[in-house]
Amino acid sequence: MPLSELCESTHTSPPLILLGASNLTRDFPLILRLLQSSMPSPLDIYTAMGHGRSYGNWSRVLYRALPGIARCELWDAFPPALTGNTTPRALLTDIGNDLIYGQSTETILGWVEQSIQRLKQHQAQITITLLPEASLARLSTWRFELTRRLFFPNNPASLSDLTGKVRDLNQSLLALADQDQISVVAAPLEWYGFDPIHYRYSQRVSLWKTILSHWDLPELSRMTAHNHWLDSFYAISQLTPSTSRHWGKLRHNPQPVRILNEGTRISVF
Repeated sequence: MPLSELCESTHTSPPLILLGASNLTRDFPLILRLLQSSMPSPLDIYTAMGHGRSYGNWSRVLYRALPGIARCELWDAFPPALTGNTTPRALLTDIGNDLIYGQSTETILGWVEQSIQRLKQHQAQITITLLPEASLARLSTWRFELTRRLFFPNNPASLSDLTGKVRDLNQSLLALADQDQISVVAAPLEWYGFDPIHYRYSQRVSLWKTILSHWDLPELSRMTAHNHWLDSFYAISQLTPSTSRHWGKLRHNPQPVRILNEGTRISVF
């Protein structure tokens, strides 16, 4: 039975769609704990994530490459009908990688809007996080070069060009909040430390509560969750995506990749 038919026939909880890159990948176990404590189980999670993930093109980190989010298999696996389900929730985060890959703000916005239109076909409640404009604004040239060479060594972007594009892209994303079903969350300076693009460890619980609160989860504010240092390795070691390339060789993995004890399904694309 196809994944979409399986989910429709056996799951009555709302589908949760999580789209992003390194912050989502690293903090996925924490997000999962917050959702499990504030929503009825079992959950039905669809995610397209991965370090360095692009919203439109294949992207590579070390030996591993992943397809662009807007073009991955998630959209084929998502349930075509939501009979018996409540409103799906969707998160679009980590949108800025493609700027360092040299893409224009117009191209990136097009990929984001393509994902939004597909989500709207399912009447999804959509939350978008802005890029870390305030964090990048205080970045010195040497810190920018250190960050770029560490995370994006093959992409020669300048700090002045990047900050201008971040500002323009954030303005375009903010304009999406005028549409029904969409909320936009700012990225305040205190969410970041020395690393200007990845969330500060001490802030992760509170910031994810802030982001997920836009999904109208009344129990969320009262729930407690804790960071674990090993969380960073969970997605890499346990959540194999449906399609990837390792050393250039195409790999396929059946989904859902994880079915937890209480029935929660995690499908990764």
